[in-house]
This record gives sequence, structure tokens and C-alpha cells, in this order.
Amino acid sequence: MNTTHENALRRLDAADPAADAGSLRAQADLARILRTPRDASMAPARRAHRPVARIVAGTGAVAAAAATVFVVLPSLTGDDRAFASWTPQGTALTAAEANQAADDCRAAQSDAAGSDLAPQLAAARSALAERRGDWTTVVLTGPGGFDALCVTNTSAAGDMFGSIGVPNVDTSPAARAIEITDLGTGTIRSGDLSLVAGLAGADVVGVTYRSPSRGDVEATVAGGHFALWFPGDELMAAESAGVELTLTFADGREESVRAGLGD
Repeated sequence: MNTTHENALRRLDAADPAADAGSLRAQADLARILRTPRDASMAPARRAHRPVARIVAGTGAVAAAAATVFVVLPSLTGDDRAFASWTPQGTALTAAEANQAADDCRAAQSDAAGSDLAPQLAAARSALAERRGDWTTVVLTGPGGFDALCVTNTSAAGDMFGSIGVPNVDTSPAARAIEITDLGTGTIRSGDLSLVAGLAGADVVGVTYRSPSRGDVEATVAGGHFALWFPGDELMAAESAGVELTLTFADGREESVRAGLGD
């Protein structure tokens, strides 16, 4: 290594060059480091899992109400730039964009669907379609409660998270209620993302998650469904603990609810 590189590295070193290696603090730090298992920094973050028949696209642990399958495309390395365009509110797609997004979702979910779900996937139509920066979210629905969800990074081929199947939930929630079908944190090529999605009663026009790190994240509500997501693993424990959401009704009133899978 040449002197120029050595000097540059020293300037980046946060340690005090005059620190006493024999001080009590230095010795305590050394003892703590030596006690730490060699592979501790490589251990993956623990995520809650539950047995589901729902396929999820991604490698993460967003849970779905039983009888649906999660599908996750390969997780490579995180890329903060991929989430840079994300917005806390979704915007509507044009009809042409929504049709294209639906076709892309069907194609991405085709392997997960297999022969059992292939006819329902082919017949499903878009109930919800939104954009958050470079990302699109689509919910396809069909007879018997079938649905397929795709969150796709349109700027990076193969970067998608989703689920497909028939959730084991009430497919007709009360007018001022919701049913959660997908909840938790998953990992895809771009990194971790947290997601809440499900069914919305006829009077529900808004669903908001008040994130400590992201502020108010608003779901898109359409076609009897709702979906919101945001970067990060904030909802990693939500599968077991549930999540607090604010529902907005057609008459303008609001209500805070704590909901989870199967509630």
C-alpha cells in the first residue's frame, strides 16, 4: 500500500491515534471483542416464520394468512439507491400501465402458481395498482378469494416481492373493518422491505401506518383491497404482535385498530 492510501485510511479511522492501548477502556473493549463469536457479524437477522401455504416472492418472512404462497426472487446485496425514489403515498397508474403491471405480475408469479393455481392466475384481474417512485404494487384478484400480489422494482429486472393463493380469511369484511392477508418484513435484491396488505370493507377509504422511521405511510385502497409498504425491517415482529393502523372511513371519521394475520 502506498503512502497516499495509508494517509487516506488514517483520516477515515475514527480511533484516536494517541489512545493508550493499556487503558482500562481499551482492555475492556479487547476482552469484549475476544468474547464475540468469530461469525457473529455474519449471522442473519432473526425473522419470524410461520408455516403457510401461501407463496411469497422474495427471500423474506412477510407472512400471509394460511392457504396462500409466498414467492421471493433471489436476494443478492442491498442497494439503498433502489429505494431512493420510494414515496409514503402511492400514485395511480394509467390504464395501460396497470395492464402492463398486471401482465408482469402474472409472468413473475407463473412458476409459483404451478398447475394448481395457474388457471386462477390467468383469469385474475387487477383490483389495485399503484406506483411509489420506481416501484409498482399490483393486487390481482379472482373467484373464490384468490389473489396475487407483486411489489416490483421497475428499474431492476427480477427485483420483486409478492404472494399468491387463497388466504384463509373472511373475504367480505364488515364495512368498517379490514382483514390482513400479508404482514411482516421480507428481503429482496434491494434489501429489506416491510409490507401490510389485505381486504378493506366498503366504508374504508384510507389505511395509514404511522411509522417511527418513515412517518405516515398511506396504503392505496381500491377494489376492496389495500396495500402499503416501505423500506426497512420495521415490521419484522408484526406477524406475532400485529400492527397498529389508522382507518379512515367514507364519512371522514378515523379509528385506530391493532390487527394481525387471522384477526
